[in-house]
Amino acid sequence: MGSIIRVINHVERCYSNEDGQIIFDIIDEKFQKKEKVTLSFAGINGVTSSFVNTALIDLLNKYDFDYVKRNLKFIHTNRQINASINERFKYEVKKRKQLINC
Repeated sequence: MGSIIRVINHVERCYSNEDGQIIFDIIDEKFQKKEKVTLSFAGINGVTSSFVNTALIDLLNKYDFDYVKRNLKFIHTNRQINASINERFKYEVKKRKQLINC
């Protein structure tokens, strides 16, 4: 089983790197305990790339993409949130693969 983290309970909005750092720290703490995490975006209308980079993409500095993909789920999202998360992960994973192959 995993933990459901309601983002709105920890940050007022998903706007800044500071907001993202709060969510990153929560996810990282759970991952260190080998727990799965479900992030609920209920009550959140949108996210910025700054938030996504710090909250989610920075996880790739500590965990490989497959681990993140297996252990982090998203619920109560909308089209904008989904697109932002998907686009950033696709870009970052592609960029990191290119660096490895250089």
